[in-house]
Amino acid sequence: MADNHSDAKSDSPHQWPEKDRRTTFWEKWSPFPWRVTIILLALPLALACIVGLAAAAETVSQGYIMGRDCYPNGLWKEATGATWRIMDSSYFFTPNLSFGALTFTQVKVIDVAWDLIIGRGGQLLLAWVNYRVFNEWLVYHMEMHHTSYKLYAAVAFETTTVATLGVLGKEFLAYGACTWKRLFRWLALFSMLLSTLYVIAFPTLMAAMTGYITTYQPYVEDFDGNLMEWGRLKRVIYMIEDADRVGLEAPLIVTADDQPLIDAVHHYTGQFDDWSSTVTEIQSSDAKVLSIDYIYGRGSNITNGTMNGNITADWVFDGRTTSTFRSLGIAIFDTEYFEYSSREKLSESTQLLYAQYAFEKRPDANHSYTGYYLLDHGSCKPSETYQWGFSYIFLFMVSIFNFVWVCIMVGMWLDTRRGSMMYRSGRRPGLLRSIMDYSAAIREELGNETNYLEEDELRKRLTESKGALVVEKRELRVTRTSTGEVMKRGWKRGLTSGSSF
Repeated sequence: MADNHSDAKSDSPHQWPEKDRRTTFWEKWSPFPWRVTIILLALPLALACIVGLAAAAETVSQGYIMGRDCYPNGLWKEATGATWRIMDSSYFFTPNLSFGALTFTQVKVIDVAWDLIIGRGGQLLLAWVNYRVFNEWLVYHMEMHHTSYKLYAAVAFETTTVATLGVLGKEFLAYGACTWKRLFRWLALFSMLLSTLYVIAFPTLMAAMTGYITTYQPYVEDFDGNLMEWGRLKRVIYMIEDADRVGLEAPLIVTADDQPLIDAVHHYTGQFDDWSSTVTEIQSSDAKVLSIDYIYGRGSNITNGTMNGNITADWVFDGRTTSTFRSLGIAIFDTEYFEYSSREKLSESTQLLYAQYAFEKRPDANHSYTGYYLLDHGSCKPSETYQWGFSYIFLFMVSIFNFVWVCIMVGMWLDTRRGSMMYRSGRRPGLLRSIMDYSAAIREELGNETNYLEEDELRKRLTESKGALVVEKRELRVTRTSTGEVMKRGWKRGLTSGSSF
């Protein structure tokens, strides 16, 4: 019986069933233009930061500066023209967003470190971005326009220098046919001019945006011409006209810090059925010191419906009790009317101007002051510590400058990426590639004798040649061409003919 099984091998290879391989996340999304999307999203993000800074200005002013007795510009908050508004022009160069209580050495180290790391380091970063974007755009420019040897050398080899500003300025002034291409060239050169100027000025702007200021403390000049700290001024609560009747110096001023005396007054007045509480009466609104008449509050008891002022009451203070036959004359400065807040200005409240302030632990009437006196004799004096910080106005300006610079870089990069044949072919100019293209074009322009010419002679020959650099259509290399221009005639023609050696 024949065996149907055969050991013979098939000529065709064995086909294993192919399993479906799942596409990875990166393979699925790699065609997506991530780079363009991220850059485009960065623009509204940068703009949002600027809007956020503007919106936060008022909040920062109120929370950071308004409650101070001395403002960052050294003015006492009661002084004429003093303001806590963070965008006020008086703070243009003043670091009103400052912090710390540092020594001079400490703030100087911070300031120098900022200038070196942020100022110079930031300039290097911005200059590198300028170099990459401008050189890529330069090749795109040569695909559409004649490009002078001087413009190529300035952008490719001296991208961020004062000399390049001059070259870009001359190219900006050069005129030609009124076409859309010419208009976009003019806008690009203007953007390059602004960008280069900003990068050159960047360290100076960073230094002007920051700085250090001394801290200030408020002082008031007393009647003897001595300066006393603002913190020693205490609001007057009571003034006892005849305090000598209870063994104290008369007249006696009771301040907000004299809690034992305040308790003694409350205990004393609480012994009367009726106490006529009155406030002070000002003789004249021009009163600068405590030259006022008092209407004193006096107490009486009621017996069978009749007022009885001749009573005996106890004054308890400092562990000692003293009896008085007739009530004491106590002037009351009502706290509801004369409450003082650090966020409130004396000059903005008539009641505060008439309120009394005193200093020393047990002040007398000769060491008390009205609000008018404080306004005339108060000021801020520098202390021994410093603060380092930012000028908000300059910070806001630099934020806008950064946003404009980013827009220029992104706009030029996207324009080059979209329209440049060389860019789409993978051409990315660098230092060595630029040197090779430039030297090859000069050799083509001047011939073999180029190797033996000195710098001045090379410049002269290139100026007289009237040649330019281009990228011909359907070619992927930089070459020279003749512009066919005649010699310059007159200063006006020289100013508007573009850059040349």
